[in-house]
Amino acid sequence: MGRLMASDEKLWITPAAAENWVHPDSMHYDDDAPPRNFSPLPSQTPCVPGLVTERLLGIGGRSSVWLVRQGPSVAPTITWAGENPPRTLALKVPLGALRTAPPLRSAQRELEAMLPLMHQYLVRPWGVVRTSDGQPGLLLQPFTAGSLAQLRRAVGVLNAGECVTAVSPIAQALAHLHESGAAHGDVTAANILLTPEGRPALGDLGDSVLLGMDSAHGTPESDVKSLAAVAWSCLTGREPESVDRRPPLQSLVPGVSDQFAELLEAALSATPSQRPLAGEFAADLHECASPEPLDILSAADDHALTEVPTVIPQMRLSSPGRSAWKCLIRRLRILVRGPARRRVPAH
Repeated sequence: MGRLMASDEKLWITPAAAENWVHPDSMHYDDDAPPRNFSPLPSQTPCVPGLVTERLLGIGGRSSVWLVRQGPSVAPTITWAGENPPRTLALKVPLGALRTAPPLRSAQRELEAMLPLMHQYLVRPWGVVRTSDGQPGLLLQPFTAGSLAQLRRAVGVLNAGECVTAVSPIAQALAHLHESGAAHGDVTAANILLTPEGRPALGDLGDSVLLGMDSAHGTPESDVKSLAAVAWSCLTGREPESVDRRPPLQSLVPGVSDQFAELLEAALSATPSQRPLAGEFAADLHECASPEPLDILSAADDHALTEVPTVIPQMRLSSPGRSAWKCLIRRLRILVRGPARRRVPAH
């Protein structure tokens, strides 16, 4: 049984298609039509020695994701990344309909790209495998309650507190990525995954790019704008239009605070240097509204319902005095913001 450790000297970043982590009965495609010769369901259940496949979690553009658990015997075909992996995992494998399946080294490189970037609100990788029919697979931390996109389709819109719960942790994850010298490049509601407790995490790090390597596919500023668009759509039920056509947020969501509207407008600015940094965006979201639990019950399938806790842990609330000061500081920052600060990786 092998072990794969992160290297400080080498960071692989490999492209991967965006995943729509949805259940089969509510599948959708980002494009107008699925790829030619695409089968909506995997041709067969993946089989990996030492793992028991329990059920299909979701299907994306090129991969399917399955819930698996470790069997009683040690699996020599698994290369683990880290000690004491959980008994239950998510297995991501290429769809059988795709004839040009990537080699195992592609999964290994995706894993190597994810390891140095680990964060509590990023989906954690646990290893790579080879299925019995030769397909490469990536073992990940399981998120069994679907995606934020799926939740939005189930409940329509979120209130301000629910939006803070769903989006602020992702902004923290982006801040970690940017400080580590990487950008995600594909921040969407479909890539924000949920646990049965309602904790979000950002997936699909295979799309990440090193800052300074390929800015056309992702920058810190574009990540922040994309996440602000997710927040806007959570609140309004629609994607934000361009700045010259976008109605005021408060005309679409009566009762939302001035601070929330100003923050999203700043993050959606057409001028990248006028957008807040991801860490600032995360902190300011908490000052706009108190976080509230997500309505996981409305979107979870029958399997996930059994995992939803009966009591949701109480959210930590901000101090009113601290909130007032930070709101004032944020307003001043919006007025006088200079060029966006960015950490450039050493070469």
